[in-house]
Amino acid sequence: MAKIKKTIPYHTDGTINLTVWLEKINLTYQIDTKKLALACTLAQQFTEKAEPLYDQSPLAHGLKVAETILQLKLDQETAIAGLLSSSVLLTPAIQDTIKKELGDPISKLIQGTQLLMARVPLLRAQANHNKAQIDKLRKMLLAMATDIRVVIIKLAERLCMLQQMKHLSMNDVYKLEIKDILDIYAPLANRLGMGQLKWELEDLAFRYLDPDAYKTIAAFLSEHRDAREQRVKKLIHTLQIQLAATHLQANITGRAKHIYSIYNKAVQKELNYQTIYDQIAVRILVPSIEDCYTTLSIVHGLWQPVMEEFDDYIAHPKPNGYRSIHTTLLDNNGKPFEIQIRTHALHEEAEHGIAAHWLYKEKNKADTDHHDMKKMSYLRQLIAWHTDIAQSNQITQNVPITFDDQVYLITPAGEILDLPIGSTPLDFAYRIHSEMGHRCRGAKINGHIVPLTHVLQSGDKIEIITAPQGQSGPSRDWLNAELGYIKTASARKKIALWFRELTYADDVIAGRQTLERELIRLGITKTIALSTIARQLHFKNEDDLLAALNHGRIKLMRLMQLIHPKRVEKSPVVVQQITAKTVTPSRENLIGNADLLTRLAQCCKPVVGDDIVGYISRRGLAIHKKNCVNLQHLSKERFIPIYWNADEKK
Repeated sequence: MAKIKKTIPYHTDGTINLTVWLEKINLTYQIDTKKLALACTLAQQFTEKAEPLYDQSPLAHGLKVAETILQLKLDQETAIAGLLSSSVLLTPAIQDTIKKELGDPISKLIQGTQLLMARVPLLRAQANHNKAQIDKLRKMLLAMATDIRVVIIKLAERLCMLQQMKHLSMNDVYKLEIKDILDIYAPLANRLGMGQLKWELEDLAFRYLDPDAYKTIAAFLSEHRDAREQRVKKLIHTLQIQLAATHLQANITGRAKHIYSIYNKAVQKELNYQTIYDQIAVRILVPSIEDCYTTLSIVHGLWQPVMEEFDDYIAHPKPNGYRSIHTTLLDNNGKPFEIQIRTHALHEEAEHGIAAHWLYKEKNKADTDHHDMKKMSYLRQLIAWHTDIAQSNQITQNVPITFDDQVYLITPAGEILDLPIGSTPLDFAYRIHSEMGHRCRGAKINGHIVPLTHVLQSGDKIEIITAPQGQSGPSRDWLNAELGYIKTASARKKIALWFRELTYADDVIAGRQTLERELIRLGITKTIALSTIARQLHFKNEDDLLAALNHGRIKLMRLMQLIHPKRVEKSPVVVQQITAKTVTPSRENLIGNADLLTRLAQCCKPVVGDDIVGYISRRGLAIHKKNCVNLQHLSKERFIPIYWNADEKK
């Protein structure tokens, strides 16, 4: 159960005794507090005339946030940013002073934290209790933070707010803020592997949102405290004897499950909270992973395990990187209890998560191999909803870190959409609707007009500017990857489809001409219907087949094999021969289903014995003299070789 901490010392006149507070920080955390003292002085100056915050001075609230951050084992720089961002409302002048006195890194941390604080209420109201949207909001908060410490500062500030709520009269505004903690911040803490912070946020938030249920469960736990403590002592004593016999060095503790987790499991499983399996949990900490499994074997030999409640998170870690062995057992009286087994290092990660990694980083900058290993663990914990991490910068102080491979954007209606990093307004428009993408002519980001190549950032509120319906379409430049108009494959596909449909009629004609030319070249005069072949190749109709042929989506050789496989195999190259009798102007020579008319060109009027060539036109096959002056103006791709019958030449 979370307890409200009273840590701020005061003078007799009611003002905060900063000297005593700094001495306590120095002794507790063994840090040089000179820079922290300067931050306290600045906060005191900036908040001198400020209104109370959660029924206390803004400075008191800021000091509690700073101390909470230090308890989470983060650095003094983060504590200073937490102190100032939680107590001081930034103005350009104050921002300049902080940057001058405390440095640019702290200034950026404060600025990032206050941006996050300002965004959440607006975004939360727009999410409107939609679970999918709230989940995207949590992702957006992480993606918006260029430094993970920004998110941790916000989590610490929310905890300090809850700890002060006992002194306040509850109203709708406070209830909404507390609901945000259960919906947004506690899950964020969990996804960052910060177990202790998670359960404190949950228990305190539950205490204010449903005081009756909270008191009922708390009273039950209190009522059975003596029996529970005796039971825990007995279990621990048995374990100590058995583990000592195998020379295992183990640290064993017992506790009652957190109030909100008891309530939540009871609701999920539709049980009475008095019947929850793991109201009692025993934790065993051992030196190594091998010792974890040795211990597991011992406890399963002592008590009967409930196998459906067994989880090996060491072999199969949770998405946030949590690793431990959980097993539920029945004691000698048939009552269930849980045992958690993990190493001391895994316990540190489970309690403090990413903060523990940050501390490790600070102490091991020179240890490259171990640092790289920890970096990967750090990144796995960072994003619980992704199994793969796209790319991140090296984890060094003050270097921005990529948290996600998506950006989270806000529509004018308040919906949150996710797109790949690097997406542009055009990608956003096509994500909304194909027609909006086709008509897109500009965009406003947070009220400011930007070019269509603008790269979107998480938290951007975007409005698409469109042309009137039916008056315009996409530009071919949008498909040029070098120009940077689009990022997503779906947008590219929709644009390409629009242009295919625009030129569909021309593609059908060109495809038919290509096919007819090949039929003439091979001397094929009879074929099966093209509609039949279209169905075989899964096209809707003959026109779709011909358009696909022109675009190269179906190969000509493949089509010819279906039309006349024997002729294609035996006569890959054939010179068509026609007699003078078959090329008279009055004679039509049908080739397959192409309705190809054969005629003598009137411009040069060839006769038997002239050197001739065939030209495929829309009207059919025209016979020209090879020296016809008009040939130089015609497409060479449509010429085919053709000769008079040998007998006629004689």
